[in-house]
Amino acid sequence: MLNNIKVIVAILAPIMNCIESFPQLYKSYTTKRVKDLSLHSLFLFLFTSILWLLHGYFIQDSSLIFSGVITTLTNLFLLILYFMYNPQTHSK
Repeated sequence: MLNNIKVIVAILAPIMNCIESFPQLYKSYTTKRVKDLSLHSLFLFLFTSILWLLHGYFIQDSSLIFSGVITTLTNLFLLILYFMYNPQTHSK
């Protein structure tokens, strides 16, 4: 029973990690508004996802590598949207 729970957690954790930023990415893209996003948080999320990707690579865990790639790309796109849609980042 405990092994089944471990397997379920090992499968669900990377999946949830992959999709956690999708709603924010979708909302930012469709509304073209990012003023409520924290730039510091976006950089921290990106850095964290890169660390998880590297960790997965070092221990050769394909689920962590896969989720690390997806999460890093999602956070990178969110950061790009931040700079595209934040009027304070454009020169006046």
